[in-house]
Amino acid sequence: MPEKEDNLLVGLLAGGLIGGIMGLMLSSSISDETRELIKSKVHNFNLGEIVDRFGEAFAAGLDEAERIEEEFEGG
Repeated sequence: MPEKEDNLLVGLLAGGLIGGIMGLMLSSSISDETRELIKSKVHNFNLGEIVDRFGEAFAAGLDEAERIEEEFEGG
């Protein structure tokens, strides 16, 4: 069970991080210099790994939902 909780936490954190970054990047009130700083920080932070882990957590969640649905329908 702890692995599922870890996957959920990773997914929530990744979603929040990605949403926050996208909000900043799309905001018209920040300067180009700030955008470049954010881009460099994201690149150094290895966002790809976070996205990969989020994808794994999402897939695990779908698998669990399907298992629960089958259990509910069968029982």
